[in-house]
Amino acid sequence: MTGVVGAIAPIFLLIVAGYAFKRRGFPGDAFWAPAERLSYFVLLPALIVHTLSRADLAGIQIGPLAVTLVSMTVATSALAVLLKPLLRVDGPAFTSILQGTIRLNAYLGFALALAFYGTPGLTIAAVLVSFMMPTVNVICIAALAVFGAEGRPSWTRVPVQIATNPLILACALGAALNALGLPLPGWAMGALGILGGAALPLALLCVGAGLDLSPGRARGGAVFATCVLKLVVAPAIAWAIAQATGLSGPSFAIAVLMAATPASPASYVLARQLGGDSGLMAGIITVETALSVLTLSAILVWLGGLAAG
Repeated sequence: MTGVVGAIAPIFLLIVAGYAFKRRGFPGDAFWAPAERLSYFVLLPALIVHTLSRADLAGIQIGPLAVTLVSMTVATSALAVLLKPLLRVDGPAFTSILQGTIRLNAYLGFALALAFYGTPGLTIAAVLVSFMMPTVNVICIAALAVFGAEGRPSWTRVPVQIATNPLILACALGAALNALGLPLPGWAMGALGILGGAALPLALLCVGAGLDLSPGRARGGAVFATCVLKLVVAPAIAWAIAQATGLSGPSFAIAVLMAATPASPASYVLARQLGGDSGLMAGIITVETALSVLTLSAILVWLGGLAAG
């Protein structure tokens, strides 16, 4: 338990620091949006390319990983749809509940994978994200088309969003360089390494800066239900499917951990742009992130017990 706390505490301390900096106006409100864009479009892709291009992919259970996380996403989406009548929310609010149930925080997932499983863990996490991102985007766009307040968004945006997602592009580029055996020049790898080293610290600070608890207080029931689905039910489903697909070792652990990460800040942007309930989405993200320090710690202790056993 001490080892888990020691490894996970710095990650959440950075999130808390970002929250405190933003509330105190440091270094200024104009800093955070460009910093998040820099993390999302430059730093994190650099980290992924740097990691995947030189990783040993031969030992990774790519097929079972893809089946586990995609199946978990579809199953939790179906469960959320089945529970919609019991939640007693309107369409836009339901889209935020769905996003809060199936979206993952890649920043936090990468940080956990790196902290507990090193560079091989980061490689596994990148592989998982490359399968998860397209699946989640298609489901969320479909939900907003049916339940959102802005009418039916154009389906042409779905392939465009997937094809231009910087994380998916970085995964594809890193995997292609790896598969083709095309090593990047030393100066390029050095630059990617420096950029990648800044990715997770800045990204976690931005996660904290984006938290907003006030909208969550007004609709506690919807927020609570979403937190249970995301932080408890989703990793339980991922665990069951991972067992069935034969995942083992770090691949098993990281699949469960990625399923248990809170919803990403990108969920708020999508809710605001495509007719979701952005206020409820902000509350869900904040409460999930706060509670995930407890649920992720419990999962890590449990995974440690499995490894010891």
